[in-house]
Amino acid sequence: MSNAFVAIPVGNRSNAEAVRVPKTAELVARQIRNAIIRGELVDGDTLPAESHLIAEFEVSRPTIREAVRILESEGLVTVARGARGGARVSSPNYEMIARAAGITLQSQGVTIGDLYEMRTLIEPPAAGLVAQRNSEAAVPILRRMIEEELTNIRDRYAVTSKIAEFHRVMIELAGNKTLIMFSNALRGLVDEHLNLAQRRNTHIDPEFSMRQLRYGLKSHSKLVDLIEAKDANGAEKHWKAHMIAAGKVWLAQIGPNSVVDLID
Repeated sequence: MSNAFVAIPVGNRSNAEAVRVPKTAELVARQIRNAIIRGELVDGDTLPAESHLIAEFEVSRPTIREAVRILESEGLVTVARGARGGARVSSPNYEMIARAAGITLQSQGVTIGDLYEMRTLIEPPAAGLVAQRNSEAAVPILRRMIEEELTNIRDRYAVTSKIAEFHRVMIELAGNKTLIMFSNALRGLVDEHLNLAQRRNTHIDPEFSMRQLRYGLKSHSKLVDLIEAKDANGAEKHWKAHMIAAGKVWLAQIGPNSVVDLID
């Protein structure tokens, strides 16, 4: 099937709009993609041999190869070249979204201030949802995480990683799958933001830093107390104040207009 355009009249308009007819390779890729999404093909599965796909879809070899290239570009298959090569299924995951988000935001010159503003917008309502929907399950998980933060408090790189993990898990405990997807997609950008602050902030007063950390972890504990009390409004308000206060510290270290090199 050629990559043709079909003119379709719309209403009384004199100029018909062109509607693109998908190429045969795109239709084949769509069927394989749907099989992956439905779980009929799972992570690690090898696609059938080219000869089998040619017979199944009744198309040419170049069409099958183009379909596989489409899926490879989407990150849904990985292709090993050579005599023992083949296409292996890679199930959809957050890393795919994260890389696409990172490339897009970096191309637009995203700043640390922009990134942190996004976090301040989405995390406080997530905290409220945890208190409202998932208090009993969330409290022991978050308290254990605070214990791990305190255990690592004298290693600022380790404790920074634990703090980032606390934020991530708190959002996951909100139970909104769409929110979790966006949060995980941007997790790499957030981690880079925190790591950059650590790299640039080499001349730090240890005592002042420790006071800041203890204050921040005390704020974590207060959030868990509010979640335990199922105070959704209080949890949201507290976490908004926490994010604003923490943002002043992080952004002062790197500058809100700094652009992070998000992609290796």
